Amino acid sequence: MRPYRIAPMNKSFLLPLLLTPCLATAQRSAEEHLAEAREAYRADTLELALAHADSALQLDADLDGALKFRGDIKQRQRNFHGALMDYAKAEKQDPDDARLYVSRSAVHISQGHLKEAVADCDRALKIDPNDADALYNRACADYMGRNNDGAMRSLNRALELKGEHAEALFLRGVVRGEQYKEAAGIADLKAAMALNPNIPGGWMSLGVLQFENGEYENAVQTFTRVMDAKDDELMVALYYRADSYYHLKQKDNACIDFRRCGRMGDKDAQFVVRSYCQTDAETIPKKPRKQRNTVIEF
Repeated sequence: MRPYRIAPMNKSFLLPLLLTPCLATAQRSAEEHLAEAREAYRADTLELALAHADSALQLDADLDGALKFRGDIKQRQRNFHGALMDYAKAEKQDPDDARLYVSRSAVHISQGHLKEAVADCDRALKIDPNDADALYNRACADYMGRNNDGAMRSLNRALELKGEHAEALFLRGVVRGEQYKEAAGIADLKAAMALNPNIPGGWMSLGVLQFENGEYENAVQTFTRVMDAKDDELMVALYYRADSYYHLKQKDNACIDFRRCGRMGDKDAQFVVRSYCQTDAETIPKKPRKQRNTVIEF
């Protein structure tokens, strides 16, 4: 920027204007920065949220809720180490904040530290036995630790407290499916997706359960939705839709999908194309069965 000179007659007039930006910045309080951080967080502009949270803590290191909230921002950014550092500091300030332990349990689950996750969920529930999110997180830890019975107890309690907890409904549907209660599982998954259509892996899980319950026409519709959304599981959804068509005895539609899936590199689909689609066979010999692991994401 080219330097400029102020004529003597203008100095007194311009001085207040030159000082205004500095005064405005100095007058912004820690509380205002924290409020702006929360607004940016809701808008998913995480870098801006973090900048405001940092400013708030620079102005007031003991600002109520600021450290825990900055940890939440870092957790969403997948900066788990930074989040845990902030949560540890926040715990020293307020060891009776149930929501702090809920947030920290989510980090532990994301890192696969299930014992630590359960311990934090139990801490939260000791402070607030009616925290549905703490119960949901505990269910996630139990599910990942292959304790489906424990997961169901926590999920049922969470849904008693908060009937429209979409993630709890989704996980209960998954667990019910694994317990061979397909119809009940499908009902839960449908209810979950009605509340939150963007649950990661939700439509795929619903389609798999419909397929396993013999609801092949519904499964076709659900897998088509997964494919239209260009989901990361496109190839698996394509195979399942082909298999649904196969069970509906629609060989032409099935083979269109099997061929497409095979071109994407799926070995099972390539086998089906060779042994079924390129022959007059009415059934697939030694039919492969897809195994899909359900992943609960944080």
